[in-house]
Amino acid sequence: MPKTVNEIYSDTKGKFFEKTSSTIYDSYLIANLNRVLIECFNENNMERMFNGIAPLKEVPYVQSTNDEVVYEDVYLNEIIPLGLAAYFLIDDDLNKYSIYITDYKNARIMNQKMVSQEVIDGFATSTEV
Repeated sequence: MPKTVNEIYSDTKGKFFEKTSSTIYDSYLIANLNRVLIECFNENNMERMFNGIAPLKEVPYVQSTNDEVVYEDVYLNEIIPLGLAAYFLIDDDLNKYSIYITDYKNARIMNQKMVSQEVIDGFATSTEV
């Protein structure tokens, strides 16, 4: 189910115990979310194909906090917030950054899906998303 940028931001702040009303990271949100979306794009598409859903044709690009992100639930609820938390904390606290970047990378690895070439070819020749 899609989530808005605001919903992802709220989830992210909860991951590193920041008050949901805090605005300290507002100016970094869009750029960092777009960065994480790029980093997770291929893995998210593999998740989609693994579940029988056509892959996205291009990386979503968000411009406002009301934009919706259409990624798989594990990415929206777990992986993307961990990546955002890490990138928000890189300038504030290197110890916390190290924890969150490790959690982010581990979550990406632990949730990777593999699909056969036949599945990939099947989606490449079927309808567009």
